[in-house]
Amino acid sequence: MKNLVLGALLAVASSTGCIITSDSDSVVTARWTFTHLADRSPRSCPVGFTTATIVSQPTDPVTHRGAGTTIVDKFDCADGIGTISLPDDSYLVWVEIESDDGSQTYTKSQQTFVDTAFGDATIDIDILDDGGYFFLTWDLVDSVTQKPLACSEAGVTSDGSVEAISTNMATSQKIITDKFTCEDHFGTTDALLAGNYTVAIDALDSTDRALSSRSTTVSKTITAPDGLTDLGHILIPIQ
Repeated sequence: MKNLVLGALLAVASSTGCIITSDSDSVVTARWTFTHLADRSPRSCPVGFTTATIVSQPTDPVTHRGAGTTIVDKFDCADGIGTISLPDDSYLVWVEIESDDGSQTYTKSQQTFVDTAFGDATIDIDILDDGGYFFLTWDLVDSVTQKPLACSEAGVTSDGSVEAISTNMATSQKIITDKFTCEDHFGTTDALLAGNYTVAIDALDSTDRALSSRSTTVSKTITAPDGLTDLGHILIPIQ
């Protein structure tokens, strides 16, 4: 499961989901479904929450986080799909399921990185009624000097990764491992059941050998429905 003048090229009629595009825009299609994670059974839009709002926010190339003005497009939740138009840039895109009048939010989905410089894109969002996700950003630093390191300088090649191991505190045998592309500097884990977790973060080389001088461990809680818990910005010390 990746900045910032938005000009007059973008025009939306958010109440109907209708869009107007220019030659420099890219089309992004978002599709959403609802799932009960424990048994992977399908669900439908929650009662009273009939609006699916697609939110797009440009990303900052330094912090790797959303920055600047968000772009909002609204659709009928039951449609399960919405198509929007974005100027060329890199974005975090997510879906918020809202009440009929917009006064209440059922959940905010995980964020998906979209770089429209590469053209049109499609994202699939699975909304969980009993689980959620962890989101994190990272940089690599020398463990002694704290000097920032590029992934290649640290020995994380294209076959290497940044690894996050999530262990449920209530059932310590249940361990979920996610591996991310180091150069992305951010990632969202696979789905996790609601509960308390410890998450250990390391940088790995192409043989899965840990390059970190020590694992960085964070304790956080996954909430439902479809909670997105921010682990924060992790500095991974490289020995």
